Amino acid sequence: MIATCLAVFFLGYRALLVRAAGVTVNLDQWAATDLLWQNGNLNQNNSAYPEGGIVPFRMAMEGMAPGSHTIHINYDFSASGHKAYDFLATWNVTNAAGAICSPSGGAISSMCPSLPTSSAKTFPSDPFLANGLPVSGAQAYSAAPRQLRIWGGTIQSISVPTHSGSVNANSSADMLVTFTATGPAVLLAWGGHLAQSAYWDVSGGGPRDGASMVSGSPWHMRTLQLDGSGNKNQDRSISPSAIVGELPPFALAPPTPAPPGPPPAAPQPGVPTVTVPPTATEERTTKPTEDVAGLLAIVFLTIWLAALIAAFVRARSRITAR
Repeated sequence: MIATCLAVFFLGYRALLVRAAGVTVNLDQWAATDLLWQNGNLNQNNSAYPEGGIVPFRMAMEGMAPGSHTIHINYDFSASGHKAYDFLATWNVTNAAGAICSPSGGAISSMCPSLPTSSAKTFPSDPFLANGLPVSGAQAYSAAPRQLRIWGGTIQSISVPTHSGSVNANSSADMLVTFTATGPAVLLAWGGHLAQSAYWDVSGGGPRDGASMVSGSPWHMRTLQLDGSGNKNQDRSISPSAIVGELPPFALAPPTPAPPGPPPAAPQPGVPTVTVPPTATEERTTKPTEDVAGLLAIVFLTIWLAALIAAFVRARSRITAR
């Protein structure tokens, strides 16, 4: 009870400070092993994401005038000649579900903890060709849902990504988002999909070229030019050391509902009703969904254990060195 009261007081006090400070923009990303929003960068010390995983982002804007606004979402498509974030997806597919108002990081909306009803708009398909393969193929290979969600407004349009730079070096993609704010606070959430080597470029007969192949410098997610102004830009990065393993194809596809059966027969007068137990066929219709859920649980548990063991080994090495 005391913790809840303190959290409410903190959020309310922060909202008062924000309204007094004018327009502010803040971008957070989710640290997968710390299970916290991070206002800084992701690396092996706070995160372990597989290729095909989705890094959640939330962006809080405060002090907004009601009405129409624009902002750019810009992400590194390739880094050091390898695919990095190949497309944007729904924010909470693999991580951070239910944590949009978690009081960590810096992008804590003044609307929290009681957010208004949200709405979403689907990111457009990306026809861009990289090394002979379309980004739309990577989107189909992942099968992840791809929506930009908003609280405190409505999304009017999202442009098709515009690509710049060489995919064999460093390149980026940019989307222009037009939205309407209904009040002074707006919260946006989306995810960055980590490119999968099994698609890039193995599916086209080439070498592995996904996010785990990036070495050296990190790659970035940015929000730029709120209403054409450059002084509200945000930038968050993820290090190659945070990438562990790879998800299988179609792992993030929404569960396929079982086909509807025939309508029940109307009861006949004088005939007792008999309840028939599920047949083996009916039981099998639910098993693929259970198998996918179990597979995802095993994959993410394996990744978490690998990150924990790596942290233990590093700590032991430091102690031995002393």
